[in-house]
Amino acid sequence: MTAIGTRIRELRVAKGLTQTALAGNGLSSGYVSLIEAGKRTPSAAMTRQIAERLGVPADELLGDSAEPSDDVRMEVNFARLALASGDPAEAVRSLDGVDLTALRGPTAYDAAQTLAESQAQLGRLEEAVATLDSLVDRCRRDQAWLTLAVAATSLSVMLGQCGDIDAAIDLGRKSLAEVEAAGLSGTDEHIRLGATYVWALQERGDLVMATRRVEGLIAVADRVGTPRGRGSIYWNAAIVAQSRERITDALRLTDRAIALLGEQENTGDLPRLRMQYALLLLAHEVPLAREALVQLDRAEADQSFSGSRIEMGTAATVRGRAHLFLGELNDAEENAARALQLLGPSEHIHRANALILLGDVGVARYHRELAQDAYDEARLILSNMEQSRATARLWRDLGDSLRGFNDLHGAMSAYDWSLQMIGLSRSPSVSRLRMAS
Repeated sequence: MTAIGTRIRELRVAKGLTQTALAGNGLSSGYVSLIEAGKRTPSAAMTRQIAERLGVPADELLGDSAEPSDDVRMEVNFARLALASGDPAEAVRSLDGVDLTALRGPTAYDAAQTLAESQAQLGRLEEAVATLDSLVDRCRRDQAWLTLAVAATSLSVMLGQCGDIDAAIDLGRKSLAEVEAAGLSGTDEHIRLGATYVWALQERGDLVMATRRVEGLIAVADRVGTPRGRGSIYWNAAIVAQSRERITDALRLTDRAIALLGEQENTGDLPRLRMQYALLLLAHEVPLAREALVQLDRAEADQSFSGSRIEMGTAATVRGRAHLFLGELNDAEENAARALQLLGPSEHIHRANALILLGDVGVARYHRELAQDAYDEARLILSNMEQSRATARLWRDLGDSLRGFNDLHGAMSAYDWSLQMIGLSRSPSVSRLRMAS
């Protein structure tokens, strides 16, 4: 979007006007759509006409018209292309010489968002969080509420990945209130921010609040939302249902989300949703491994699949788990090894998941040394992770695997860690109770 396109859209939505309602007298709804998308710049006369219909001075639409130089725009555009092509390192290099604080309007927001996503894909999450934190503050100063919603959504996810779920929830709550106060409820940006807030609530274990919020967002999305916004909230409703062990409901909601997002073109959400669907199919009472592999094939064949190392590593882990359920041990081990290669020697939750898979393959092959080494490394990674329900689930999975490995002491320790991750400590032993009495 251009600066003027963003302002027109924000004011139009805040006043409850459709693009058709804003059009008229030589201004078509299609042209309004092009202006808001940044593909057309209205003339001075057209700007005055639009401002009059919105009930604001023309200067409020024009704002600060200072534009960056062609060289700066070229660097930002090149960085965005590099990121889209799966080369986040090149994207970061392209932005190294750009002073983000000197940029204005959409170019500044675009550059910061691209830099943060690139830093995150390189595993530099703390840097990505700092970049997005500055962007959120800037959007508040500029009152750029739609861009704030986008930046806050990304920042909430990254805070969650860093293990700071409380910060993700606080950011989501505050940002949602700001976006709603600006009259932007029901926009894609608002719904996606709300969906991320719901995700953070369920990660902390606030399932009742998450359920209430998701029901409210579904009502708004079904009334005024686009297919993309509705798909996002149904997706997160599925995650909440899964957290409450309602796998059938989660599958139904995911089916609905896929149908809605499938109506969109070139959105990276659909392949990620298909990967989530594959995980749900494997969580079924009778794991539906063949169906899960079909969903993974579709995800990776999608042109919008980003191909980041984390996404490809995660897909390989899920694929390996499906093959293990089918007894196809060679394929399972190959995918576990591929996942670990893609994820690298990082202390990341996705690597721990791949290691548990490799250990399970070792158990299935009666290869004790392979299983022991994989489980030991997974335990080391998880012991350094911050408290979250995602980490708790992996500790539980590791406990189940160690129990199957006949390491009962290790399994009990893993279960204790799982309880600690959701704020529960081990109960006193019987002997301690007797001593206390």
